[in-house]
Amino acid sequence: MITRTKRQMLPRVVKVARKEYFWGASARPGRHSTESSVPLLHVLRDYLHLGDKEREITRILNSGFVLVDGKKVKDRRIGVGFMDLVTVVPTSQNYRVLYDRRGRLVLRNESEKFAGVKYLRVKNKRTVSDRKTQLSFHDGQNTISDADLTPGDVVTVKLPEKKFQEILKMQPGSKVFITGGSHVGETATVKKIEVKKSSSANLVEMEEGFETISDYVFVIGSSKSFYEVAGEVVS
Repeated sequence: MITRTKRQMLPRVVKVARKEYFWGASARPGRHSTESSVPLLHVLRDYLHLGDKEREITRILNSGFVLVDGKKVKDRRIGVGFMDLVTVVPTSQNYRVLYDRRGRLVLRNESEKFAGVKYLRVKNKRTVSDRKTQLSFHDGQNTISDADLTPGDVVTVKLPEKKFQEILKMQPGSKVFITGGSHVGETATVKKIEVKKSSSANLVEMEEGFETISDYVFVIGSSKSFYEVAGEVVS
């Protein structure tokens, strides 16, 4: 099993120095795809600088000092992705994984207001046995729910139990975070949604004067209440 890769070959979302060292960690297959996640080793060593060596990070993880979405994680190769919440227990620091303006995954200091909340975008919805509805989310999680949700909607959940709290609909007036394209890392407000009759993604027009496909639009609230992308980027 491949546990490392050349740093030059790491996914573009991983924000690490490519020429300073030869080897980098490869993310273990999990909820997030390899191309859309950062191995926890790089998060703790290269983003947060909690240790200089891999064995130091391993020791920190084995001590149960790191939480991802409110749960202890000890695997240094697990991948963390967009909207995950990383908590360092000894310092009580919380960090949100977001995209920067270059499409790389970065950590932002999370405020206490949002530290116990996870945002999940509905990626797929289907009927399973006993006519129950299964929801698949952007981070690979699945759940059975009868909530009024359609693909593109976002639900906020309380961590770590992941209890549904608020449903954020994809509609005009919604505040959104752009996760891809030339406007990645920006926040905007939905003006109009052009529904395609083909298999192509819907086109979303923003009040800020640009358009993007619905696949790149992640709802973070309404005009009255929304997620504040205001924390300082950790580098």
